[in-house]
Amino acid sequence: MRLIEYTETKENLRMIHTYQLTDLTYTGSPVSIISKSKYDLDRKPIMIIDNERLVGFFCLHLHDGPAYYGGNFDTDVLIRALSIDERYRHQHLALSAMLIVNKYVQENFANIERIILAVNHANLVAQNTYKKAGFHDSGIRTYGKLGQQFIFYKNLNL
Repeated sequence: MRLIEYTETKENLRMIHTYQLTDLTYTGSPVSIISKSKYDLDRKPIMIIDNERLVGFFCLHLHDGPAYYGGNFDTDVLIRALSIDERYRHQHLALSAMLIVNKYVQENFANIERIILAVNHANLVAQNTYKKAGFHDSGIRTYGKLGQQFIFYKNLNL
């Protein structure tokens, strides 16, 4: 498995347009992530590639992203809209991606010391995945369109 920043190539466009994600309750689509990143250079769309297939997608959001959730503008990065293509669910791919996100962030964003994310209170599957990947509940709570969100974090310098 590898994480790659999305660039607009013919192959990547093909993979994006065949990505299967119908339930957008807790996440955003790859197309929406890419669209927002065109107008906000602090948003980095990340493809989760496994066996040369696009199996998942998320956004790394610098500066204002983590600051909105109480993080540090300069040294935190926020994970947004993690999803797994419906054809590849129940294979622990989200966990695998979150286990290697540290290395990816360290290699591509030298000043980042911590990864944070907001997870909906009702999304127990995601909470468990993040905890297994080494994220911790910060105790900070916020409210989104679906109610209470928990702010999780993972330090990179451990």
